[in-house]
Amino acid sequence: MLALARLPGAHLALLLSLGLTGAGLAGLEARVDVPPELVRGGTAVLEGEVERVDHFEDSTRLQLAVARAGLKAESTVEARFRASVYLRGSPELLLPGQRVRVEAKLQPLEPPSNPGEKNFTAIRKRQAFAFSGSITAGRVLVLSSASGWQRYIARTQAELSAAVRRVAPSEDAAAFFLTLAAGQRAALDDELEEAFSRSGLAHVLSVSGLHVAALALMTLALLRRVLVRGGGRFRGLEARRVAAPASVPFVWAYVVFTGNQAPAVRSAVMATVVLLGLALWRRADGLNSLSTAALVLVIWSPSSVVDLSLQLSFLAVLSLLLLTPAFRAALPIAPPDPQEERLLMRWLGKGRETILETLCASAAVTLASVPLVASSFGRASLAGFVSNIVCLPLCGLLTGFAAGGAALFTVSPLLATPVLWGGAWVSELLLILTRFFAAVPFATVKLPLFGPWLTALFAIGLATWGLGVGRWRLGGLLAPLALVAAMLVPVFAPQAPLRITFLSVGQGDSVVLSSRGHHALVDGGGAPGGADTGTRYVLPFLNHEHIDRLELAVLSHPHPDHALGMISTLGQVPTQRLWLPAGTTEGDLSRKLIAAAAGAKVEEVQVGWPTFTLGEATLEVLGPPLPEDRELLEGVNDRSIVVLVRHGAVTVLLTGDVEEAGEEMLLDRLGPVTVLKAPHHGSRTSSTEPFLERTRPRYVVFCVGRRNRFGFPHPEIFERYRERGTECFRTDLDGAVTLESDGRDVRLHGYLPREEGPSEPTLAPVARHPQP
Repeated sequence: MLALARLPGAHLALLLSLGLTGAGLAGLEARVDVPPELVRGGTAVLEGEVERVDHFEDSTRLQLAVARAGLKAESTVEARFRASVYLRGSPELLLPGQRVRVEAKLQPLEPPSNPGEKNFTAIRKRQAFAFSGSITAGRVLVLSSASGWQRYIARTQAELSAAVRRVAPSEDAAAFFLTLAAGQRAALDDELEEAFSRSGLAHVLSVSGLHVAALALMTLALLRRVLVRGGGRFRGLEARRVAAPASVPFVWAYVVFTGNQAPAVRSAVMATVVLLGLALWRRADGLNSLSTAALVLVIWSPSSVVDLSLQLSFLAVLSLLLLTPAFRAALPIAPPDPQEERLLMRWLGKGRETILETLCASAAVTLASVPLVASSFGRASLAGFVSNIVCLPLCGLLTGFAAGGAALFTVSPLLATPVLWGGAWVSELLLILTRFFAAVPFATVKLPLFGPWLTALFAIGLATWGLGVGRWRLGGLLAPLALVAAMLVPVFAPQAPLRITFLSVGQGDSVVLSSRGHHALVDGGGAPGGADTGTRYVLPFLNHEHIDRLELAVLSHPHPDHALGMISTLGQVPTQRLWLPAGTTEGDLSRKLIAAAAGAKVEEVQVGWPTFTLGEATLEVLGPPLPEDRELLEGVNDRSIVVLVRHGAVTVLLTGDVEEAGEEMLLDRLGPVTVLKAPHHGSRTSSTEPFLERTRPRYVVFCVGRRNRFGFPHPEIFERYRERGTECFRTDLDGAVTLESDGRDVRLHGYLPREEGPSEPTLAPVARHPQP
């Protein structure tokens, strides 16, 4: 490879080979050995080493490298896997490096259940994670203490956190500063992370190459100045030769103190190569440094090749090295004249050049990462082109405060206080700018998904333009052609006559209806005190399906498991109309939903409401009943909006959470239906014999959560459908269930493959039946 070093693309080939090597070695790192009795999870005793501790407001997350496991402490056997478990209670005694024995409730890592949902499970499994779970503080036994340096780091981080919070102007400023000073990103809330993402400053949120590089440069400059002033023999280049290697321990101390994050390790390796090169009077080559960093990471942690932040970090450095000079050369603006004698003009020229280089760098990083960002986030930040120019000087200053404050704190907390105060206020200023750029119109733009072929064409186009000369640079046209093709694919994709997707949102309902490019949403799921189902499931699905606006949103009834996810969804996806059950607009959930759906026409609907047309389908409101009949219904469930969807000969009944009384009110308006969403998740208080006798569904979909505490669907109700020959689908087992209709035939399939067993019915993954 050294013989080919001068050939264009040789370094890229080396980096690609190292990436493939890491991917291969990651398979060995991902090998797990789980005792057979624990494969399906449940309560187990785990013994192993604490690798990482993340503190949250009301809990602590532990990453355990398990060495022994079993159903009981006396029956544990050798094992090899990782588990991520949450601890409620006092976490003071737990530190990385300790060996512990815990009793935990384990759940196997499960694949995503909906199209568009982030597949964190695949990444975690490559890191040898097999379970997530929870433990209580009283079921933790510490078998050995952490090493002295680990205890020192944990104690110092805790004291630093308390000191920063005493001088910070706000909790957000303290959390942000501690992210950079101690690697404590867990303290950041979702709203703040979203603001950084929209503003194009997400790279600031983790200890990355930017911060390590800034620290290396500042440390080098500071040590060089100290040495120059320390004696004549250190003046000039001699001082640099001494200061450069002396800076390396400071860089690595910062990386270790902030948690050995993969992008920081990458940058530290590159900085080490550069600094040692300066000591030897050798000019460092960026691609050689990057290749060295790749080699170190492949040896140190092969699974890091699948780490998204590391992938973005390598892409950013590659684009800075290969594309930024080409972009700057393409601008019809001459660089400043170094012979300019007028001081003001020289300063103006340098300032203009700095802005142009920052713009070119930002454009290079943004373009190079488009396919990866599109597949991971579905959008890119346009605000980043300006925000990076404004904020990067502050980011460099903040890095100095963070690293310097942490280092000085280890010597004297009193002397460090002014530095921590300054860093906290710089953090506050940066937060103000971040929120401003996140709020500007068109801060982000949606990106289409790139397939493997379009991704390859895009990458070849950028590489050809950045490395090529003469006619070879025309290959750069492949990049915009690939981007245009990716944008046109969803536009010219055939629109389904009718597609209804029952999303798997845990214990709750969320249904998306699409017909010839027209879309509606019925409910959004929700878990009080849990993850936001709108952000986690509904919005990723809508992005996956290229749905950026709705014609109709329907809240079947104002209960959290139907409304909470809808509030966050309608806050980002506009809708023309919002249907609420008659008489429910004054409730707290309804008011929040109406506020989120700003601009929508809010309508309180009941039986007899005019039929709504959605593409080729129609939506007929069958419930709730009129006021005089609603007075006879005691529960909110029975006052749910019930919608009958018609598409030719195909009918789909969406029942909300009606129970026995509500079903009885519907009988006179019902007939046989093709597909039924099981009322109230298949509880014993619903799906009565008269209701099923009247509807006679060919298919039923149970919207239920995995291992839900209610035991839904109730076995008696499940069997009631099976006895009638109804084919059953469940979102806990099948994932999202999709119905496709052309008005004559109907086809249902689950997102997840089914595992048939004697205790479960045989559910065909795809079924097609003609309608009479």
